[in-house]
Amino acid sequence: MLLGVVEGFYGPPWEWTERIGLMEFLGRVGLNTYIYAPKWDPRHRDWWRVPYGTDFLDRLAMLVDSASRYGIRVVFAVSPGLDIDYSSRHDRELLLKKLTLVMELGVEDLALLLDDIPPVLRGRGFRSLAEAQSSLVNEVSRELSPRTLVFCPTYYYGLRDEYMKELGRLVDLNVHVVWTGMWVASYRISVEDLESVTKFLGRKPFIWDNYPVNDYFVVNGITRLHLGPIKNRPSEFAKYISGYVSNPMNQCEASKIPLYTIAEALADPSYDPQRSVRDAVDHVLNKSSRYWFKLLLEFNKASFMDLSERTIASREDAEEVLQVVRELRESVANRKLLKEVDPVLGKMESIAKYVMGETSHLSWRIQTAGEYIPPITAERMVSDVFGVVARLKPWYSRAYRAYYTEL
Repeated sequence: MLLGVVEGFYGPPWEWTERIGLMEFLGRVGLNTYIYAPKWDPRHRDWWRVPYGTDFLDRLAMLVDSASRYGIRVVFAVSPGLDIDYSSRHDRELLLKKLTLVMELGVEDLALLLDDIPPVLRGRGFRSLAEAQSSLVNEVSRELSPRTLVFCPTYYYGLRDEYMKELGRLVDLNVHVVWTGMWVASYRISVEDLESVTKFLGRKPFIWDNYPVNDYFVVNGITRLHLGPIKNRPSEFAKYISGYVSNPMNQCEASKIPLYTIAEALADPSYDPQRSVRDAVDHVLNKSSRYWFKLLLEFNKASFMDLSERTIASREDAEEVLQVVRELRESVANRKLLKEVDPVLGKMESIAKYVMGETSHLSWRIQTAGEYIPPITAERMVSDVFGVVARLKPWYSRAYRAYYTEL
């Protein structure tokens, strides 16, 4: 079973050195899969017809070699759905050629992603979008014979009766079909949900879990880290799925904290989120920084699954936070990780000084310590994105009241 990570977020993609470093981490925590699918790689999505150059292919070959050393399977994805003509022989040949090139590098597993596109049927000879997409997916499977083919449909969350049932009938049974839960980033996934979608698709779903992804903050110029553990997933998840990948944050190193908890949740029926996130810190951080990083997590563990998080409301809190910031800046050995969390440390420092009566600028573009404000309307949060209203305003929001008035 494929269990791992999909680099599937919007915003700046990871660097190749980060991807190679992630392979070792995935192998160490018992995961086995990495899917290449960054939305802002133009040749993955917007310019999918343009072939990759030699430099990219050389780096991909290095990644495949590194991954193989740690038992990680690299799945290569293309996302042609924005403008593909499903009946065009020319478009289909370009897609097959592009995927053939990466398979020649040693990639054995592929993904075809048709998510986040208008549900428009382009081409002739098909009665429905599901029929057109099934035809394309089946041709990729038949012509290239990948070891694994993962397909993300246009309607990839909730239960869309007609579309999903038609896909279930038409897509070859050896193809894995992606599902994110009842919502895009589901605050919970239940056994009942999984059993329902299994009936619709005629197979167990391949879960694309949109946590700890934070791109809906990043692309709006906001820093908000998801460092808390995965929650609200079945205790024996693997029984009900055909595979699982987590969509992580734009911050690769910081993502390793929640990814560790995901690996444990998938492997251990007795998974305890709070114990797991503490173990994650011990696994990722050098010894002298672990105590302080665990304190940092208390102020940065909120997510759409659980909004509980410490705030900085008293002089005692402020003094503690100022010490946490100082100690982490001095003790964290992984300087890349420190760079990723440093904006949050700076905001926490400013809040602490504000509490202590000092003049301090508080930037609304960095959220922490009891502040969780996705730039999404409450109605859309409930109906599509999370399934709940995930919004937590801090007491200090009066320092930038004008911004919240606009939300």
